Amino acid sequence: MRCNSNPACGHSIVSGGLAVISSKIGLLALVLAGLAGLCSLAEAANESPEPVLQAGGRDHSVRPQAIYTFDAHSLRRFDATKPAEIAKIWDSCHVLTAIQGLANRERPQLYVFYCEEFGVDTDHFWFDWFRGEDGWLAGAGVKPLRNLAETVRAFRNVVNGLVVYDPAVPATANVASTAAGCASLIPVRYDPTPGSIYTLLTGELKLPVKLWLINPDGTSKFTGKGVLPDFDVPSSGSAKTDAYRWAIRRFLQPGQCDARYAAYYIDSYWMKMARNGGPDLHTLSNHDYFISRKAFFFDLSPWGDELPNDDPNQPMGLDRKVFLEVLNALYLAANGEIIKVGGFPPWPYKYTNHGQVGGKHEGVPTEWEFGRIISQFNGYMEADAAGLSAIANASFARHYPLAERYAQPNARPSFETWRKRGYLTTSGKVAPKLYLGYYVGDYDAPSWLYKAVPAFFKDPTRGSVPLGWAFDPNLSDRAPQALVYAYRYATTNDYFIAGDSGAGYLNVRGLTERPDSGLPPGLQAWVNHCKKYYALWDMSITGFVLDGSAGAATASDFAAYRTFSPNGAGTHFEAGPSLKSGLPTCRETDLPDSPEAAVEAIRSQASKLNGEPGFLWARTILRSPKYYLDIAKILEEKYPDLAVEVVDPYTFFGLIKRHFQQKGQ
Repeated sequence: MRCNSNPACGHSIVSGGLAVISSKIGLLALVLAGLAGLCSLAEAANESPEPVLQAGGRDHSVRPQAIYTFDAHSLRRFDATKPAEIAKIWDSCHVLTAIQGLANRERPQLYVFYCEEFGVDTDHFWFDWFRGEDGWLAGAGVKPLRNLAETVRAFRNVVNGLVVYDPAVPATANVASTAAGCASLIPVRYDPTPGSIYTLLTGELKLPVKLWLINPDGTSKFTGKGVLPDFDVPSSGSAKTDAYRWAIRRFLQPGQCDARYAAYYIDSYWMKMARNGGPDLHTLSNHDYFISRKAFFFDLSPWGDELPNDDPNQPMGLDRKVFLEVLNALYLAANGEIIKVGGFPPWPYKYTNHGQVGGKHEGVPTEWEFGRIISQFNGYMEADAAGLSAIANASFARHYPLAERYAQPNARPSFETWRKRGYLTTSGKVAPKLYLGYYVGDYDAPSWLYKAVPAFFKDPTRGSVPLGWAFDPNLSDRAPQALVYAYRYATTNDYFIAGDSGAGYLNVRGLTERPDSGLPPGLQAWVNHCKKYYALWDMSITGFVLDGSAGAATASDFAAYRTFSPNGAGTHFEAGPSLKSGLPTCRETDLPDSPEAAVEAIRSQASKLNGEPGFLWARTILRSPKYYLDIAKILEEKYPDLAVEVVDPYTFFGLIKRHFQQKGQ
């Protein structure tokens, strides 16, 4: 095995033979067990990486003059066995994130310190970078806000009043977030007990109630009986689904929402299940961006063959029926444009068989069913999945002034480069070695990208091995600074490709095969959407066209991808490397959790070459650069004669294309 000392080093692998998990939930189960070890990266946080190539310039000529800040770290600390503490956390976070979304709608004004991961205080990291080396917030005055009341007073001018929702109907919490964005309201759970957030807002702060999602006497407005309030429409038989059906008619169909944005986050049922996950998995901190964008919020089961655990008395299949109704209304209101759906199935709490949830479906099939359905309505996930699901300040960061284009930090390699490195024989054929390309994921969620970049790009071992950082380019909508930072500090071994399934996570088959929606094909809308983001970030490889349960991508799908991703694509269920409609492809294979196990899998594949070149497109989730260096070291020590080459993504797919062209494919 040979590894060049130059950062464009190489060891490699053949496809096939390794177990494929191919989902965020599946690999996350492996990764979470090792997160504690990754926290040691905090020790490297004080070591600045050497910037090799700086990305294109940004116009910071117009900078914010004053920034308010709020330290919300205390909202991460509570006893999940005490209902009163849970209620205080939920109510405070919901109010705070709505104020932030409204305050930051037109310009960045309110920044919150809340998120942390991998031993890094994430929000402070980005705030310091904005004010320091990056310069966007250089010179801006900073005014800390001491408490929630002071925050409400500071931004009273952007708030019209309150929307009060029903603790007995958790879905009304999401309806309240929709109303917050559409009508500039603060959502608050009805709780007249002394000292509650509700009494603070209605009493001490004297904010008027502009919209009741509960009757003022505390009885439920949505009962699942009779007709929908305010509309002469029969009830569905469920208070939960009636709340969303009412919201469609009140906000979405009249055009008050921006239907290009939807938010799929858990409702206040989280309060009953808080012990099932970490302190920020209510994902209320994610609401700010979608409130600022006037998005439609919802939380419904994609399954029609079981009763949802949060509403077990509804008619069978009702959640799914209304899920489809929401998506159809979004599609019509968006005029067939591509729809950003923030969020992910709340698998630790609902709709799965995880722990005490009580469903019959595994997490991965639930993820895939969700993806299969939204794809049929031109929706893609920004998959804020449980684990690292919380992100703060997206409504603030969306105002970050991006350049018109960010060039790849490293040039695409040439045939001559391949010859010099021994990848081609003297006759120009691909040398019979195992070529390994690393798909470094899973970054189809801004919440994951937001937290991982500050940790992993401070890892002093980064640059030792060629890596294909699979950053979905649409994540620049909510975490633009993370992509800018990564491009700026790229080493000569850092390459940037799109993750699954391009500029967002969907199933490409769902853009044309649409049994649940019956809508016209959306493939061209997807192509147009991806072209814009790929051009902005100079990407031309799609790391993973994730098929899920929608069916395998076809020749016409690959032909469409070739128009914006001409240098290659990872695939889901293909037999192996190939040329599909002229596009070089290779099935992704998930590497084992430990470097030692990964090395043994590589060695096993090396024995199957039979004089032909082999290719392994190796996918990992939330791995630091040290993981890949450890693999290289173990390979060198245990199997020094192994003909393995680790190559960059352009070389990987370029060699596949050359190999199959020479074979006459």
